[in-house]
Amino acid sequence: MAMDKVQFQLEATLPELKDLYEKGLFTKSEINQITKRRTALETSLIRRVTRKEDFFKYAEYEINLERLRKVRWKKLKYHINPPPPSASTYSLPRRALYILKRATVKFPGDLAVWLAYVEYASREGMRKVVGKGLTNALQHHPTSPTLYLLQTYYHLHPGSPFPRESIPSTSKLDLPSASSSTAPPPAFSIEGIDPARTTLLLGLRLLPQSTELWTEYIKLELGWVEALRRRWKLLGIKEGGDSGAPDEEGDEDGDYEGDQDALRGGEGAFGPEGEDARKAILAGQLVVHALNSALEGIPPTAQLSGEQGGNGMSFRQGLINMLRRYPSPLRTKCLSVIYEDLERIAQVESQAGLESGIGIKPEVRAQAKLMLLTKGLYDRPYDPEDEELGDGEIVLEGVELVEELGTIGKEIRKIAKSDDAGKEWLSTAGEWLVGLIGRFDDSPELRAYVSSILASLTKSSLRPPPSLLLSHLALSTPNTDLALARSYASIYPSNPSLQLIKLSAESMQDDVSTDRMCKLCEEAARAVTVSALGGQSGDGDNDDNRRRLVRQIWKMWVQWENAEVSQLNDSGTNEARWKTILKESLKFGSVAGIPDLHADMVGQYLLNRIGARKPVHAILGTIKSSSYQPSFSSYQIVFDGLDNTSISTSTSYTTTPEEWKSLYTAWRGVCRTPIHKADAALAYAGLLVRATKGRGREAYDVIEVVKREVREDGDVERYLEQGWKDILDGRRSVRKEEALPESASVDVGYNDDEDMEGSGSDSDSGSEDELIIAS
Repeated sequence: MAMDKVQFQLEATLPELKDLYEKGLFTKSEINQITKRRTALETSLIRRVTRKEDFFKYAEYEINLERLRKVRWKKLKYHINPPPPSASTYSLPRRALYILKRATVKFPGDLAVWLAYVEYASREGMRKVVGKGLTNALQHHPTSPTLYLLQTYYHLHPGSPFPRESIPSTSKLDLPSASSSTAPPPAFSIEGIDPARTTLLLGLRLLPQSTELWTEYIKLELGWVEALRRRWKLLGIKEGGDSGAPDEEGDEDGDYEGDQDALRGGEGAFGPEGEDARKAILAGQLVVHALNSALEGIPPTAQLSGEQGGNGMSFRQGLINMLRRYPSPLRTKCLSVIYEDLERIAQVESQAGLESGIGIKPEVRAQAKLMLLTKGLYDRPYDPEDEELGDGEIVLEGVELVEELGTIGKEIRKIAKSDDAGKEWLSTAGEWLVGLIGRFDDSPELRAYVSSILASLTKSSLRPPPSLLLSHLALSTPNTDLALARSYASIYPSNPSLQLIKLSAESMQDDVSTDRMCKLCEEAARAVTVSALGGQSGDGDNDDNRRRLVRQIWKMWVQWENAEVSQLNDSGTNEARWKTILKESLKFGSVAGIPDLHADMVGQYLLNRIGARKPVHAILGTIKSSSYQPSFSSYQIVFDGLDNTSISTSTSYTTTPEEWKSLYTAWRGVCRTPIHKADAALAYAGLLVRATKGRGREAYDVIEVVKREVREDGDVERYLEQGWKDILDGRRSVRKEEALPESASVDVGYNDDEDMEGSGSDSDSGSEDELIIAS
């Protein structure tokens, strides 16, 4: 029964294939290849578990066939004197669309399928199909902002294909004509304003906090006013004198910029009864209403989801950037609406302040203050002749720029010294200053001035946040690195990032002693370890990164201890120092929740003792009799060190294969999972093969023993076999956790798709045309 469906679909293509053959576009052999390939693809669509990728693969094959048909159509010069339309003229695009339509029926809940369907239809100019497809897609996905935006574009730009940027990358369908175009977007149709407005308002009713829909709605109203203004100006519809100038509610000529005559245009366009409406439109009342609704619908503290994410303040910043670029005389009036909202946000003193500001966080208030304070750098009057600026570009130059920066610097310092500043203001203003410094690389004077403003925010009396101190250190010169690092590390002695920078700066001094570095590292290690969990370090960094930095500081401590002991040449002192390090790493690591810390130290201890030419069995006996707790990673550090030095010309660790075996036996004793056993075996076998001769059989036996132990886990067994093959080929095998961080298994099983679909070609070589037909 299932194969009957396949046969039915293939028989429907016979007239098309016959026509392609008769026109000489495809040979008989190619027709057979097409039939064979279509059979495999149709068969994949009737399997018990169907995948959307099967439909995409089938549609992409048909799209490539159509591309090849057009190329050969031109080669045969059919485009000069085209024959009348026949069965194959439009059959391939229709078939690709039919396949995607079947995918929407099979997977109506998958948005990517609907997007692929409407995108292909728009690329082929099938306007009615696009409209119907978007309507059906919205019935299944009424909360998708993308569909509302596409339907708006469909109304505003009739006959224009959807821009590739507006299609999320959730569809794997690769359309040959879907490349990003650098051409400017087409002018919108003013007749499509009403249906587009209806679409956006419907979407906003269901998605009241969608930043994409609100932004598009505001742009729509702005564009409508601008289109009317330009149309009336072009037609010469103007009113005499100043009687028609907007004068209601303070909307006088002074509120506008640019072409005043154009703003007064359109007298009588709406008839005598519509004069008030015309004035209101030109005055931008619809745009102002849309802005107020958007700002009310998305509070400043709202956390937004979706592709853009962000919060209410990032939405306001996006609106400001859009309005600064939009070519409309209403720019100043629209920006003033947002600035009034920011002033209300910035003036809220506490949660018990204004009723409209209850719950506004200090960082939100700081962002609002900064946006108001720096607006003079970016706002510019409307001029139809000006070129469009990018986001965040400074519009001032020369003396005006210097004066504005001076005003901003004074206000930043003033707010920082006030009781209302807090870390939020220092962090917000500091991040903005750091970004501003990078723009003045070609102006040392301005760069130095902005850097002085930033330095005033990093004084210890202000208790600046660690993130600001780290940013300032990244901008500092080598001559001031050490002084700043010491100063900032003293403010937050438990911050691992600042302490690591300080230790690095101290170690680069010419007169530094190993004894001093050992003491500094020891103090820093103890201070930062207890703060690695729970955010006690005063930094907003995540726990994993803090743990990583703490482990780096401990490793630095170990390195300097080794250097100190090597100078003293005292084995007893070395052992005593290591005993202190290992015990403290075990104690602090368990308290701070860093189990790998002690494991790292045990691994470094093993390497240190081996490098001191201590017998391996004695070292392992010391670890066994002590309270040390080696883990899988401890021995991994040892074998990495042995492998990196034993195969080099200068051997640092004088060990024998028998001692390697003892270490490997101890390593196997702490392996708890099959993948750990496989990694240990590969490390040991690789060391035997690369560092010695005549040990290949021994390495092979090691791999075979572990292979029998992990046989129940097929993925690990295949990983072990591949790793052994890499060793024999002279390559370093990649550990499984590094190769697949999100999964512990590798899918290398049998692929029934390839067997079902077939190769589609009788040979591996051939022309590009043959590959398109067969692939």
